[in-house]
Amino acid sequence: MELTSKLVKSVAYDPSTGVLDIEIRLKGYRRYFNVPPVIYQNLITAASPGWYYTRHIRDVFPRSAVGNVTGRMSQMMRALKGKSGQLS
Repeated sequence: MELTSKLVKSVAYDPSTGVLDIEIRLKGYRRYFNVPPVIYQNLITAASPGWYYTRHIRDVFPRSAVGNVTGRMSQMMRALKGKSGQLS
């Protein structure tokens, strides 16, 4: 799901695993684990998704895939553009 944020470009969330994928403008992709559904909902409905991300996600949840990610994850993020933001 694309966001209108200067920091967060797009997000995808899988509620069955609690995995949140975030594309940060100019920095690449981040994958966060054990993220509750309410955090995803708050992120996509926040008046400032970038502020919400830095305050409630960035240093709170374990993460991987720091930097520019190529291959499967970037393909997945491209495939999600225009969808609801939830993985199936």
